[in-house]
Amino acid sequence: MKARNCDICGESYEKKRMGQKTCGPLCESMLPRVEKAKKQKAENRKRKTQFLQSQVSEWHKHSNPWSTAYWFHRWIRLVRDKNDPCISCDNPDAVQWHAGHYRSRGAAPQLRYHVDNVHKQCSQCNSHNSGRIGEYRIRLVEKIGLDRVEALENNHEIKRWDIEELTAIRDHYKRLCKEEGV
Repeated sequence: MKARNCDICGESYEKKRMGQKTCGPLCESMLPRVEKAKKQKAENRKRKTQFLQSQVSEWHKHSNPWSTAYWFHRWIRLVRDKNDPCISCDNPDAVQWHAGHYRSRGAAPQLRYHVDNVHKQCSQCNSHNSGRIGEYRIRLVEKIGLDRVEALENNHEIKRWDIEELTAIRDHYKRLCKEEGV
């Protein structure tokens, strides 16, 4: 028979019976505890993931690959605005790109996933220059028109995101990214 490695200690052994997973009686006695610990660890990981996904705030974190923000920002940077320069400084060759908000997520949470409010922006403008909002507005008016910019500026609705809505938005932008091969 073919040599196998013990599931407990990793030592090589010859399999002598069906279902044998360990090299000997000592490792065999430890097998139930080890399997129970592995099962518990997997359950804890699953429970933690379900908990995080049940928290609306986790759906807004662009670092989570299952979140709405991750896929929306990815679509903005790599699909819709792929060939555009920075909306604030007109730089076409930034080292890192962000999806910058015209009206901030704190000031206008209802516009967090509004396509007119979010555009490709270099990290320098977005992170270090507070978005360079004056230049952002000038180029935004050129890009989408004054009426749409004023509509953003006058949007003061109250919005509470729910997980079903965030899931639908995420799935939409994820599909668009996949269609573009991104």
